[in-house]
Amino acid sequence: MANIIVSGAGSSEVNGTYVESGTTNNKPVYANNANSDIVIVWDVSAWIIMNPSTFVIYYFSEDDVATPDLCTTWEVAKDGEPPVPTVTKEVTGIPKHFLYYARMRGNQ
Repeated sequence: MANIIVSGAGSSEVNGTYVESGTTNNKPVYANNANSDIVIVWDVSAWIIMNPSTFVIYYFSEDDVATPDLCTTWEVAKDGEPPVPTVTKEVTGIPKHFLYYARMRGNQ
């Protein structure tokens, strides 16, 4: 499974790279690589960016999708600060522009 990138959040402690660390409610759980106390988890009816040890909830999305990068609407929770984060899947592998230039040179 791909890593998840959280960026641009008003609560800067949630920004960073998240790696899959298990499953809950049949969906993956992601832990922040720099601060494993902060996770992204599906909690029955919403994706939540939170610190489960302190019960601090920063952001949530009620989009019922397989992974949090597919959410189209994030909202600020009671402990979060605006703006909401951008949540994306980490892109790995060969960048598309390298493949384009290789094809232009005849290297396929």
